[in-house]
Amino acid sequence: MSHSKVAGHIQLAKSYPLARTMVNSATVITLLLFLVSLFSPLFTLEKFYFFSNTVSLISALSDLIEQGNIIIFLIIVIFSIIFPVLKLSVILFLWNSNAGLTVQALLKLIHQFGKWSMLDVFVVALMVVSIKFDAVADVEIQYGLYLFLTSVILSMLISEVSNRFLEQHLSFVSSTNP
Repeated sequence: MSHSKVAGHIQLAKSYPLARTMVNSATVITLLLFLVSLFSPLFTLEKFYFFSNTVSLISALSDLIEQGNIIIFLIIVIFSIIFPVLKLSVILFLWNSNAGLTVQALLKLIHQFGKWSMLDVFVVALMVVSIKFDAVADVEIQYGLYLFLTSVILSMLISEVSNRFLEQHLSFVSSTNP
């Protein structure tokens, strides 16, 4: 295995071609799952056996805007949509370019703040729990919730793997270049 570093740039793609292929594939799959999950039903709420409402993340965000809950809307959009897409985009860029120190620092920052992506799971869990406490409603979990949770978990794994390869690569390069 050859470790490549050119003029202050790291080249994970050249050093770890198999890992690059695996991370790229997993990242594209994760992005697709994530995008589909945004519009897919998360759960169906049934009240009094007559009224039924199926909720997706996008429809929930639309409802927040209609109700004037701009702050909650922005928090969910930033941490549940923008942040995951940004994180996966940075990972793709890192594995497919001669990434410089700025991208390395960005990946480390995103990895450190990756715990915030759990806000996604927390938000969905709060929605489900709050609805389940309503004594007159039944909640049926839909496939969109599973797609969403799978994309969150895959995103965390991809971030961890990428961060470990980056640390290993930088450690090797610094030990071979005095």
